[in-house]
Amino acid sequence: MKTIQDRCATAIIGTEPYETRVSITGEVDHELISDVPPGEGGRGKGPTPHELLEAAVAACKAITVRMYAERKGWPLESATARTRHEIRSVEGTGPKMHHFDCELELTGDLTDEQRSRLLEIAGRCSIHKILQSETVFATELVS
Repeated sequence: MKTIQDRCATAIIGTEPYETRVSITGEVDHELISDVPPGEGGRGKGPTPHELLEAAVAACKAITVRMYAERKGWPLESATARTRHEIRSVEGTGPKMHHFDCELELTGDLTDEQRSRLLEIAGRCSIHKILQSETVFATELVS
């Protein structure tokens, strides 16, 4: 039986102010540091958790566009996705809402129809879908 440790992200923080070692286990393992800026008490040794979320959205959109273009045999030379996340009030005083501004830059000898289709496909990346769906978190104390 697989456990959560077989494929997961693990964040470990010690006594250094906010410097967090993140390990990602899966088909290929990765490690990185997440931190907060010096102005917020950290040392800025890595991206903040919010920046990692923005990076996940941007990377997913770029990868999804590349995969689709390859399947179709389209001449996409490169795709650049930029994402910024903000929390905004709805109509100034209403409830807060997470807002992602995304830009997609495509290079290659693509038709207008292909470019439009790739823009549409970028909106179907898995991280985009996860963030738009209802999400449930189950957090438990294990020791």
